[in-house]
Amino acid sequence: MSTEPGHDGTAAAAHPRRLDLADRIDDGESFDYIVCGAGSASSVVAGRLAADPDVTVLLVESGGDDDADSVRDPDLWPLNLGGERTWGHVTEPNPYLDDRRLDYATGRGLGGGAINAGVWACGHRSDWDSFAEATGDPDWGYAHALEMYRRIEDWQSTADPERRGSGGPMRIRPAQDVHALFTSYLDGAQSMGFPRFDSSNGAMMEKDTGCAVREENIHAGQRQTPFRAYVAGLAGRPNLTVLPHATVSRVLLAGRRAAGVEIVHDGRTLRANASQEVVLSLGAIGTPAVLMRPGIGDEAELRPFGIPIVQHLPGVGRNLDDHMRLGCVWEAKNVPMPGPTRSQAVCMWTDDTRPGAPEFVMYLSPAASVSAESAARFPPPARSFTLMPAMRPRGGSRGRVHLASADPLAGPRNETNFLADPDDLRSALSAVAMAREIGNSAALRPFAEREVSPATSSRSVCEEFVQNSVETFWYQSGTARMGRDGLAVVDTPWAPDFARPSDRQRSPPRRRASPGRPAVPYHPAPSCPGAAPRLRRPPRYSAVRPHAAAGPARSAGMAPGPASTVAHSGSPSASSPAGSASRHASTAAVRRMRTRPG
Repeated sequence: MSTEPGHDGTAAAAHPRRLDLADRIDDGESFDYIVCGAGSASSVVAGRLAADPDVTVLLVESGGDDDADSVRDPDLWPLNLGGERTWGHVTEPNPYLDDRRLDYATGRGLGGGAINAGVWACGHRSDWDSFAEATGDPDWGYAHALEMYRRIEDWQSTADPERRGSGGPMRIRPAQDVHALFTSYLDGAQSMGFPRFDSSNGAMMEKDTGCAVREENIHAGQRQTPFRAYVAGLAGRPNLTVLPHATVSRVLLAGRRAAGVEIVHDGRTLRANASQEVVLSLGAIGTPAVLMRPGIGDEAELRPFGIPIVQHLPGVGRNLDDHMRLGCVWEAKNVPMPGPTRSQAVCMWTDDTRPGAPEFVMYLSPAASVSAESAARFPPPARSFTLMPAMRPRGGSRGRVHLASADPLAGPRNETNFLADPDDLRSALSAVAMAREIGNSAALRPFAEREVSPATSSRSVCEEFVQNSVETFWYQSGTARMGRDGLAVVDTPWAPDFARPSDRQRSPPRRRASPGRPAVPYHPAPSCPGAAPRLRRPPRYSAVRPHAAAGPARSAGMAPGPASTVAHSGSPSASSPAGSASRHASTAAVRRMRTRPG
């Protein structure tokens, strides 16, 4: 097995086909740390912890391994939808979308959401600075985010030492062999006044409008995931247990402290104990459910299920943030087209319906990519391409994750609330208008035979089109968010004795970006003595302060990512937040849950 240097100096696996995974643990077995979920954020946490051979770590994942072509090859990513590598969530009927229920898949398996199209999007300056504003902590700001990315990245293109890194564990490159369809798409955006940038994660992330070839975490034709970069090279060490096919059903409490987790594995219910901390990184759907089942959440929400209240935190499960995606289709001419699964270019912009930072982002799919309802109204031809504008909802259109029952394996109920705010419909219509301008531009005429949907500027037709077209862009976040207001679940500066979020559930209300890659620097990763020499040690807490995946909300331009939640079992002896490569993880990335009278 070939190796490459990991960010922390350990050897990171270069895509071995097989990993040394556990097939069982003993009921009641104890570890120093339990990390729940093996996505981007938690992989960094687990890898940084396990780098210290004196610390024992259990990494629990509900899905299986990543030994599949559909994971390694991002061109095959659609094959993962609806299968064993996703949770098949479906939303509640949405009255603002003509009572439509949306497929709402989230990733599972080693690598978590790393079954997508492989876009590397680091987050807009306004995203990161809004995180710092929401928490009152400058370490969440853009300047520190750039510092972290410079450590994380091994940038494979034109040097930009102010913004891009070299020698890090994640090899990042611009999309290769860009097809003329995407070059024409960028030309069309330029003709509409979009500035064109050399990098989608460079100076463009400091502007309110722009377009560029997108970037990807792909090397030698294979997807590079934080799991492979931070964990795979350590699998098989005696201090790291990686347990797939194991579902975390609840946090276990001893009084008001986290003592471990309950796991369902091979049909058996097991207890795993943690002497230091429990990290929940189960996504925007899973984390709030695992917090609510033992009694951390909104009292009014939990009492009907007979769940005794341990900590009243009304923000748990609220603020479900996402990006609404629309699909505007053109019939393609009989000319060579690229493969049908991934976009090679991206646009972002603002307008008078959403002034300020970029609120819209748009990719081009070289195939029809639309909802079933939209396809029924506007049947797409066999040869098609789709412009997919997306936008984040305003505060009035944020959703919520509810428990469906006290059954630990019952899936939660998910309300997106898309378009509940009337101004969101106005912005969606504006986004469709921009997509139509670019799609019908002279630059795309060599590829566009005719516009298929919505193919009109009639407001009534376009409103119906929007309501039937809206889907998720799989950017769920915010359900245990950071902040200092009454609905914040996590605050600053340090993680408490109960829970520590480390994936994108922590996102506060401003969020313009797709959530995956910003997760890498924004995990709170508890570290071990010697594992991260620059990290501060958190103070000791005696009371429970529930933590949940939080994170300021993002803009639509590019992306902050997953967060996790950590629960302390006792006072940390020598732990400090040590993220992937992140100083956020060292100082402010670990957030303390707001404590309310029990």
